[in-house]
Amino acid sequence: MDERQLRLKLKRAGTLAKKRDNIKSIALCKKIINAAPQEPHAYKLLVTNLIALKRFDEVEENLKKVLTILSGEESNVLVHLLGCNYLKQEKYSDALTILEGLFNQTGHSHILLDIGLALFHLGEYKQAREVYLKLIEIEPDHHQAKFNLYPILLYFEEYKAAWTCFHSRLERQEIKDQVHWFAPKWNGESLVNKVIIIYPEQGMGDNLAYSGCFDEAILDAKQTYIICDPRLKKLYEYNFSGAIILSFEQINTTHCIDQKVDLQILAGSLSYLYRLSTYSFVQQPLLKIAPHLIEDKRKKSNQVKLHVGISWFHGKVNNNNVDSMPLEALLPLLKIPGIEWVNLQFGEHQRERDELKHKYGVDILHFNDCGADSDFDHYGALISNLDLVISASNAALMFATRLGVKSWMFTPTKEVFFEGGEFTALLAEKNARYFYKKREPNWDNVVADFCDEIKLILEEKK
Repeated sequence: MDERQLRLKLKRAGTLAKKRDNIKSIALCKKIINAAPQEPHAYKLLVTNLIALKRFDEVEENLKKVLTILSGEESNVLVHLLGCNYLKQEKYSDALTILEGLFNQTGHSHILLDIGLALFHLGEYKQAREVYLKLIEIEPDHHQAKFNLYPILLYFEEYKAAWTCFHSRLERQEIKDQVHWFAPKWNGESLVNKVIIIYPEQGMGDNLAYSGCFDEAILDAKQTYIICDPRLKKLYEYNFSGAIILSFEQINTTHCIDQKVDLQILAGSLSYLYRLSTYSFVQQPLLKIAPHLIEDKRKKSNQVKLHVGISWFHGKVNNNNVDSMPLEALLPLLKIPGIEWVNLQFGEHQRERDELKHKYGVDILHFNDCGADSDFDHYGALISNLDLVISASNAALMFATRLGVKSWMFTPTKEVFFEGGEFTALLAEKNARYFYKKREPNWDNVVADFCDEIKLILEEKK
């Protein structure tokens, strides 16, 4: 294979990787490596594909192999990849050792981002804070470092600085792609006597969490327009009568705003103005559901049993990501007698529920007219009738906390608690608790804790 053929094949392998055709890209990378064993770009592309497929053992094997061949800057790039691979595997101590050694050797500031991440997951929040501040001092416009720093600042109750860092998310490409600007961007100024648009965040759960600031914004502003997912429109109209609520469909298809708007602010950025102390979180009002809707849903439940809502994965599909668990993993909990289980899961949940019922005879009730894909005033009425909600980090959890329903969140690590809307929702609600894996390979310890805790609730109910 001559130099020209090598470059063409590398380009082809890179194109396949960008198209997420990782298997074909891996096969081509291996052919290149067989022909040119010291080609660093082929190894880098190979391990990038393997990381995408979560084949972490193969990543480590290939990186250690190539590091015996290469040296200099090419070697440093692959050492960094090895450290990042350990981060992906939650081997945070190993990652930290490699990354700190590499930084001390090279002084490359971009390595600090991953060092901070390793420290954060090891619970070394003070050191992580110092690392991120050092990186931002070197690169003042490093928006990812600011975004990683903000939950740590929340932990230390440095609220103003935290929300300033959180505001940097507007420079991230996924946010730029999401937001349509109808008015000048808010840049830290007061909302008093302004005509404003409150624009939603990315996730439904975050929007529910940050809605705790809406009343204060409405009170300050001259006029408030709130743009939202259509499922939230009726809920918001009931709770925020002082604002004009517009769904995405309305704002995109009709001219709904008939006056000059002074500024547009994202829902999460309201925290910069209104959540500057722990007390301000605790005092925020709960969301309310119309009493007749709650009563209507109450008629559907078994009044003798404990009513528990369940949601077991994050996103639309249960792809066993770090925040999710298989429904079957909850079987010891779901088999406890005296409980009526209610489905709160959004997305593709029916297959897992059907398999659970077929294999074990465990039925999780599902109501088509008030599920997570329906209007949230009906979904909220369903949740309001529950004694408890057990959920992954998702909209079901956020909604339950905003309604004041006792909520248990399961997380892969303790640190997930500090991220985004989860922190703001759980900080505000005394009834919210989290359970985490403690670095275990599965969720057994979490499920066992759930079983112990729910048995105590059943005893109290007798």
